[in-house]
Amino acid sequence: MSRQQTKTQSAWGGFIATILLVGFVAAWASIPSHVLEETWNAERRQMEAWAGPRTQTWIDSQALSVFSGFAKEAEKAAHDLKGNSIERWLADRIYMSVIWAATAARRAYTLLMWMLLGIPLILAAAVDGFYVREIRKTAFVSQSPIRHKIGIHFFRLVGIAMVFWLFLPIPMPIVAAPAMVCFMALSLWLWTGNLQKRL
Repeated sequence: MSRQQTKTQSAWGGFIATILLVGFVAAWASIPSHVLEETWNAERRQMEAWAGPRTQTWIDSQALSVFSGFAKEAEKAAHDLKGNSIERWLADRIYMSVIWAATAARRAYTLLMWMLLGIPLILAAAVDGFYVREIRKTAFVSQSPIRHKIGIHFFRLVGIAMVFWLFLPIPMPIVAAPAMVCFMALSLWLWTGNLQKRL
């Protein structure tokens, strides 16, 4: 890769990062707190209906224990902001931030639960891809560099989608987390199954 291409990619990366940061700050400043409350309650109801109240209680207890200290400090800070309209807006933003952080932590533990179930699938996909590559080598079948690149890009996109999913302020279907685990396994299979013979 030439130096000019590296500079162009880093410039685009910085531009995209700036756009994402501005979008996050704008979302933080404008999203009503009741939207995040509805997101929290809707996802709790989904999990309870699908996996039962014990799983739901475990996920909530783990998620809430992560930032209980932060929630207490935020409550103290919001309690002192009850004067003019700007202070009330700041208090609402603090409350919204706590709910948003709780939703992200809750989704992270949901993803962790699915990863514990999906690790055997991911490992099996990686091993199967490796043996597919070895079989193709002995059968004199060339690996596809296009599929290899698709696997790499797909794996990166799944990782980015996971980060976005954690912080999306809207209710997401319960199948989002297991779907990302399955797509990760598929992309890893494409990646390892189409590695070039000479590395």
